[in-house]
Amino acid sequence: MSRIEWTRRGPDEIEEAVSMFICRLYPSAFRVRASRGDGGIDVCVPTAPNHFDIYQVKKFSSNLTSSQKKQAEGSHKRIAKYAAGRGWVIDNWYLTLPLDPTTENLTWLAAIAKSGTFPCEWRGLSHVDGWAAQFPEIVDYYFESGKARLNEDLARFTAISGVPMSENSPVNVGNYANLTPSDVLNGITQLRETLNSRDPHYLYDFAVTGSLPMNYPSSLPATLAVRAVQQVGESYVTFDVHARCAESLNERPITARMTLIVESGSENERELKEYIKFGRVPRGLITVRDMEVDMPGGLGRESAEGKIRILEPDMEAEVFERRLEVLSPDDEVIASIELKMYPPLKSSDGNGVSNRGTDRSGAFELETLTVLEPLTPMSLRFHCGCIEGKFPDEVEPALAVIGALRGGNRLRMGKVRGPNTVDIQEIPCDLLDEQQSGLSEILLRYVRALLVVQKHSDIEIRIPESIDDFNIEKTLQVAQLLKGDTLQSKWAEFTIVVSADAPDFEEPGSPVIMSEPLTLEIGDHQVDLGAQRIILESANLVRTEIDSDGDKVLTFEPALGNEIVRVSWLDPTTTESLSASEE
Repeated sequence: MSRIEWTRRGPDEIEEAVSMFICRLYPSAFRVRASRGDGGIDVCVPTAPNHFDIYQVKKFSSNLTSSQKKQAEGSHKRIAKYAAGRGWVIDNWYLTLPLDPTTENLTWLAAIAKSGTFPCEWRGLSHVDGWAAQFPEIVDYYFESGKARLNEDLARFTAISGVPMSENSPVNVGNYANLTPSDVLNGITQLRETLNSRDPHYLYDFAVTGSLPMNYPSSLPATLAVRAVQQVGESYVTFDVHARCAESLNERPITARMTLIVESGSENERELKEYIKFGRVPRGLITVRDMEVDMPGGLGRESAEGKIRILEPDMEAEVFERRLEVLSPDDEVIASIELKMYPPLKSSDGNGVSNRGTDRSGAFELETLTVLEPLTPMSLRFHCGCIEGKFPDEVEPALAVIGALRGGNRLRMGKVRGPNTVDIQEIPCDLLDEQQSGLSEILLRYVRALLVVQKHSDIEIRIPESIDDFNIEKTLQVAQLLKGDTLQSKWAEFTIVVSADAPDFEEPGSPVIMSEPLTLEIGDHQVDLGAQRIILESANLVRTEIDSDGDKVLTFEPALGNEIVRVSWLDPTTTESLSASEE
């Protein structure tokens, strides 16, 4: 491949191709375009959670003018502000263009670096030419006639594989209708390899099977952009299109047209309306008809009726952290939690915005829905996720926040670290209904009780996998005992087993004092917690029996109308110290 004469290329061609070089080098990278002002493209490369390298791609291919330098300086300031608003750390900023620097250029760039908080380097002609040599298919696609050749290859592949082309295809598949079986056997492997060597954005695979392939989301590769299955005779041809990098779907989008069907008044209708108004992605399946899907190169498929699931874009690389606090009417922090916030999603007209964040455990999700013009009060919504199988300390902050979501309290959202700009929102009185409020309070007490139990056990306690195994009442009682409380209740009859040589019970109405093991069933575990002391304040012995082992079985009833029984925990540390002092 001959060297590219960058000075003869259009500015848009340069920025598109160079930014795609970087996206292919780093498949998780994504591009941020400047809407106005300094121009160029920022390519953001995730290096660690909330850490990024930024490649600022410029079209300049000859010595920089003062105006072009100002544009680069503006890009530097803009991305710093953009990153700060999302809690990002910029590890490196690379000014990237098909031009090697002069000594004066490097001095100027060093001054830019001193004005900010991150290192700045030049990625010039030698880097760009090296990338061009590494990715000739990108050069061919953007600067030569590679796009037209790719469409022809796709048409031939479609004719061979039996996957239909859409009516909007730029080439005529009928030109290849007379292919023979020998053409198929000799050419299909080579054709696939040709496709994959020419397309800079997608990779193609196919398979022929005797049964319909099962599509489980968990088993599908993350790179899969589209899977089309076509029945040909008694066989099924599966055609997979994989994105080479995250930006492939933005550079050459896969579009679809369909009619969505929802029942009036249903949850699907509500979610679809919110998707249109706020950009909030529906959670469930939606019935569609008259569906047409365009695939790269004009490949596509049609369906009379089916179901679709709308998925959120992959935004893991753009998440940022926020601290959510619940304030009392006196501005006291009642509960606090750290959230992983996802970038806002917008409606198609840009006037509605939805935002969501989740805690580390997944037990709490906060959603906001906002209309920008005219600006209306933010709608607030929360979801309580699954707590089963998690450690109590993981979910306690989430349940504490949920329990504090009551009218009169307020929400405060701010950064986790650094200078803090906060947003405060009043909590609506109807955010939690009576049932939700009651359930959240019970679960919070239960989880906090498990935390108390954990302090006295070497077993790593998890919340049981089934709510039927929570054993809430007993867990709350045991936690009270472990905290040093004495539990008091009424009793009607009590039976104990003592050895055959135990002394006889003394006077009627005397107290009965005994100890028993204290255990608690938590899921599949029986947690041993020492012993508990039981005191019957006033008892009459009503029956004495001998069991099969020769031990006495004593049955008591309350005496003198005193039905009080008191239970306390025998703290082993206290018991040991008392025994030592007695010695």
